[in-house]
Amino acid sequence: MDKVAIYEKNNGKQPLQAELLAKIAVGYAKLGQQDKASRLLAPAIQTAKISKNINIRQDLLEQLGIIYVEMGQYDKALQIAKSFHSREPTVEIGSIDIRLKHITDRLVQVGQYEKALKVAKLISINVTNGSLNGKDYIISQSIVMSEVALKYAQTGQKAQGEQILVQALQKAKTSDEMVEIALKYAQVGQKAKALQLLAQAPQNAQYPDNNAEVAKVAKVAVKYAQVGQQAKGEQLLAQALQSIKKEKYDSIKNFYLADIAVDYAELGQCNQSIVIAKSIKDYPNYKAFKDAYITHDGLIIGSELPDVFAEIAMTCAAVEQYEQALQAIKETKYSYNKREALSVLAVDYAKKSQYEQAFQLLKENAESDYKKALLSSESDSIKELLFYDSESIKAFALPKIVEQATQVEPPAKAEQVLSQGLEVAKTIKSREKKVKVITAIAIGYAQLKQTDKSEQLLAQALQIAESMNY
Repeated sequence: MDKVAIYEKNNGKQPLQAELLAKIAVGYAKLGQQDKASRLLAPAIQTAKISKNINIRQDLLEQLGIIYVEMGQYDKALQIAKSFHSREPTVEIGSIDIRLKHITDRLVQVGQYEKALKVAKLISINVTNGSLNGKDYIISQSIVMSEVALKYAQTGQKAQGEQILVQALQKAKTSDEMVEIALKYAQVGQKAKALQLLAQAPQNAQYPDNNAEVAKVAKVAVKYAQVGQQAKGEQLLAQALQSIKKEKYDSIKNFYLADIAVDYAELGQCNQSIVIAKSIKDYPNYKAFKDAYITHDGLIIGSELPDVFAEIAMTCAAVEQYEQALQAIKETKYSYNKREALSVLAVDYAKKSQYEQAFQLLKENAESDYKKALLSSESDSIKELLFYDSESIKAFALPKIVEQATQVEPPAKAEQVLSQGLEVAKTIKSREKKVKVITAIAIGYAQLKQTDKSEQLLAQALQIAESMNY
C-alpha cells in the first residue's frame, strides 16, 4: 500500500524510479543544467518525505546524501546526514551508522575531509558490523574518525590528522577499535604508538576464555603484519589457528576457521588461506542452502549466505594476488557470492589500471552465465536468475571502473575505457541496471567535457527511467 500511496502523491513516480531519476540528475548537474537536475531530484526528495516505509525512506536518504556529494552540494549532503537521527527515532542505530559511513566515504573520496569529519561524528560510539563492496568491516565513531584523520595526514595536513587521531582514540571503547586505530597511527608514521596500542590488545590464543577471544587475537595478528611486524603477526595467527582446531564442535570450529582463513589472506598468504578454507567441512551448509533456493513472490530465499571462498577472493584481490583470487572464486559454490567476488575483482583490476583484465573478466563471466542458463535443468525462473547474474556484476563494476578511469587516467585513455564500458552496457537487458550504467558513463563523458556524448546518453537513460512503471 505504501508504494501505491507514493505513486498517487508523487506524480506517478515509484521509489525505484525516483532513485534512478536522482542518479540521472547528477549527470545534468555536471553539465551545468541545474534546473533540470533539480526537477529530476524532486521525486526522490518527495518520496523520502511521504514514504511510511522506513527502508525505502532510509535508502533514498542515503542515496540523496551521496548524490549531493557527487553534485558538489556538500552542505546539503551534511544536512541529509543530520536528518537520519531526527527522522528515524525508532530505527536501530547500527543501520543508520552504516549509511552515515557510506556518505562519509563519499565525502572523503572527493576530498571534503571537514564535512566527512562532521558526518563521522554523527555515528554512534558503539561498534556496528557492516559491509561495503563485498568486504565486511566494523564501524564506530572512533574508527571512521580515524579513517578521516588518515586522509588529512596523507594530503599534507599531518598535524590536523594526528590531532583527530587523538580524539578518535579517546572515543574508542573496545580492543577492536584500538587495533584499527593502531594501524592508522602506523600509517601516519607513528609506529611506536601503533605498537603500544597493539600491545594492549589480546595476545594469548593458547588458553583463551572463548573462541571469540581467539578471533580477536587473529585480528591483532593481521595488524602486527600490516605495521611491519610480519613475524609477530604470523606467530599470533598460527597460535589462533591451532587453538581453533582444538574446538570439539564442528559448527563452531568451521565458523572460526573461515574467519582465520580470511585473516591469512589479509596477511598476503592467500595460498595458505585457500588450504585452510578447503579443510572446512560444510561451510556454509550448501545442501541446506540448495534446499532453500526457491522463489517466493519473486524473491530468492536465503540469497545472502556467506561463502568463505568469496571472502578470500575479495581479500586476495585487495592485496594484488589476482591468480589466487580467481582460484578462490572457482571454489565459490553459490552464484550470489561468486558474482559479488567477481565484481570486486574487476574493480580492483581497474584500480591498478588493468582495464583489459577487468573487461575480460566481465565478458567471460557473462558468457559463462549464459551457457549455464541454457544448460540448466532448473525452472525458467532459476534460468533467468542465472542469466542475470552477469548483469548484476556489470551494474556494480562498470560505474566504478569508468569513474576510476575518468579520475586518474589521461583523457585519451579514459575515453577508451568509457567506449569499452558503453559496449558492455549495450548488452544489459535489465532496465534498472542499464539506466545506472549508462548514467555513470554519461557522467564520465561530462567529466571529459564531451558534452554532446554525455547529453545523448543521459537522454537515453532518462527515456528508459521514465518508461518504467514499477
